[in-house]
Amino acid sequence: MKSTRWLHMILVIIAIMATGTAVTFGAYFSTGLTLTVGSVSSERVRAPQEVLNYLATERNRQDALILAHGLEQIYAPNPGEWAILEHNLFILLEDLTLIREAYQQESEDLALALAEWAELSALHHEATQQAIALWEAAMAAAEPGVIPQPQEVPPLPDAPEWEGLSFELFANIPGISFTSSMQQHIMDMQETDFSMLWAGVMVVAEEVQLNIIIREIDFLTQLAVEAGIRNLQGLDSAMEDIINLIVLTFLRENAIPNEELNRAAFEQRAANYERIFFREGQIIVDEGEIVTEDIYYVLAQLGMLQTESLMDNIIPLAGVLAVIIVLFFANAMYLYFYQPNMAKSKKESLLLFTLYILTLGLIWALKDFSLPFFPLLIFPMLVAVLIDRRAAAVLTFSMVFISYFVVEGTLEFMMFYSIAGLLVGLLSRYTTERSKVFVVGGIVMVLLFGLSISTHVIFERNLSLDYLNEMIMAAVFAAVSGLLTVIVSTGSLPLWETFFGVVTPVKLLDLTNPTNALLRRLTIEAPGTYHHSLIVANLAESACYDIEANAHAARVGGYYHDIGKLKFPHYFAENLDGDNPHDHMTPTNSVQLIISHVSHGLTLASEHRLPQFVRDVIKEHHGTTTLQYFYAKARESDPDADDKDFRYPYTIPQTRESACVMLADSVEAAVRSLVPKMHSLDELEHTIRSIIRGKLNDGQLADSQLSIKDVNIIEQSFFRVLKGMYHERIAYPKAPAADAPKDTTV
Repeated sequence: MKSTRWLHMILVIIAIMATGTAVTFGAYFSTGLTLTVGSVSSERVRAPQEVLNYLATERNRQDALILAHGLEQIYAPNPGEWAILEHNLFILLEDLTLIREAYQQESEDLALALAEWAELSALHHEATQQAIALWEAAMAAAEPGVIPQPQEVPPLPDAPEWEGLSFELFANIPGISFTSSMQQHIMDMQETDFSMLWAGVMVVAEEVQLNIIIREIDFLTQLAVEAGIRNLQGLDSAMEDIINLIVLTFLRENAIPNEELNRAAFEQRAANYERIFFREGQIIVDEGEIVTEDIYYVLAQLGMLQTESLMDNIIPLAGVLAVIIVLFFANAMYLYFYQPNMAKSKKESLLLFTLYILTLGLIWALKDFSLPFFPLLIFPMLVAVLIDRRAAAVLTFSMVFISYFVVEGTLEFMMFYSIAGLLVGLLSRYTTERSKVFVVGGIVMVLLFGLSISTHVIFERNLSLDYLNEMIMAAVFAAVSGLLTVIVSTGSLPLWETFFGVVTPVKLLDLTNPTNALLRRLTIEAPGTYHHSLIVANLAESACYDIEANAHAARVGGYYHDIGKLKFPHYFAENLDGDNPHDHMTPTNSVQLIISHVSHGLTLASEHRLPQFVRDVIKEHHGTTTLQYFYAKARESDPDADDKDFRYPYTIPQTRESACVMLADSVEAAVRSLVPKMHSLDELEHTIRSIIRGKLNDGQLADSQLSIKDVNIIEQSFFRVLKGMYHERIAYPKAPAADAPKDTTV
């Protein structure tokens, strides 16, 4: 606690110093200019020397840069593409060579077959002639009226024909399609002609690929190829057509930006702009002329603007700083008395400090703008969501008051931002449901639009209609800023959750979703543990709600406190189905297995990136308590057994929420085991009180920040919930006193 107080003091001192600096160098006490942009000059001012009109020149330079960026790129051929093209042509050459060889082989095979058929035809003719001669001799020798049968000769087979199988191989060449006439020409070429053809392909392809910029195979590319072919000699038209087809098919786009030429062209165009000067004696601003941004900048550049000394404002500045110190003291008192949890939390203190410093810095950076909406609207929403809505309402008024001096605001500024900040902070409670974020944004837009119009009408009175356009534009800007405030605030929540470990209501809703991976695993793999966790979560939430702790965090902690039991679910009482495995284990081994569910739970929490407070609950929900059942079992065989060997080696609860989960865990397990033996609600109340007092006496609640009053409230909260849960199982008639309950949590 002492270290926390010192931290708070340091943060308050730093915040006061930062606020004082922002106010001192803010618009209200600025040693600023007597002339401002948009004001009317009361005198004629001439340039005492030649001076560059920087803003006008800069505009010209920016225009030149825009034109330079719009220059068309200069391209050059990429020589690396030729190696790829050469490789592809080499593959094509191999394919064509194989096809020509296949054609030659097929031609030779046909010639051989025809020669064999010719021999067979001659033999057939000879056999036919012999058969005719024999038949004629038989006819001559035959008796009258007898006709001898002629000798049969086997028929001559058909002559072999050209099948053209080698031509079908052209279809296997990828990416190119030769016409039938081209195919025949390639097949019929002599080897010298084919070599000449291929030499022409390589010459034309290399010349065009390396020397012509090809962004696409277009008409100009075709002309370049045709020009290259015309330079070749000894080719017929068919060969030229084949070369043209091959080269155009395999040419590759090779255009790459020429960095050197592009850079030179860019620099030349970017440097080609007019520099504008005010000459010596030239009128910079005349009497009655409106001061433009260019004029203002030149006057400042020449040091001709009159300023006030900071010492002239020392007395009012001291008064404002004194009020700010009192305001800080009042806010600190409010947080100490009405937000005690925040006053004890280093994490929330650092978070509030960071939000304040960031907001103050943004306001100071935007002090020269007429409508610095964002910071003053985001601050109350983030404080409301991340810390507390009541604190946001109080701190918003302080933030607006300080901002009044930083930006030199008006009463209209004070009214608008005070009310707008309060509205945004209150409406932030509905941003916990993501489906309502844009609904809230729409409501904020409407409210801020109306609020901007209303405040303008109040302070401008009848003159407000004279500035209707400006009024509408300011209101639209306020409305859009309201929508963006909701979106930016809700969208930045994961960053605050990550860097400060803050758990927002949105994050808590996500963690309690039954479709969450760990909860789904519990329902399937350890249903008894899941049911136990639900009851523990309900008990812890109810207790935290009654003692004004974080009930949502307690519910989430209750859901996940026993996820480590997923490692060995059937070794825990609530998941047993039949034989108890611990009956066959030594007490020491049983204790080690039971205790390990905490370390397994921390591992799962780390793997699934659960928030730090959930990991703390997992680590602290058993504290350093003793596993009484196994300790008693060990003493039966070894009376000298040390209870230290049967205690959880972890940390006792450090927060009220973690303590509530511990007590809920112990009470639920004890009541569940004793329900069949209970005969009255008095026994239930006695059981709850005994368990909680046992934890208190064992020192498990020493660091939990729970008071004795909180402990009594927790007892009543548990009794109220469990009474409604088990009332049907408990008979009301008095019965003999039950045995003293024991903590059976494992």
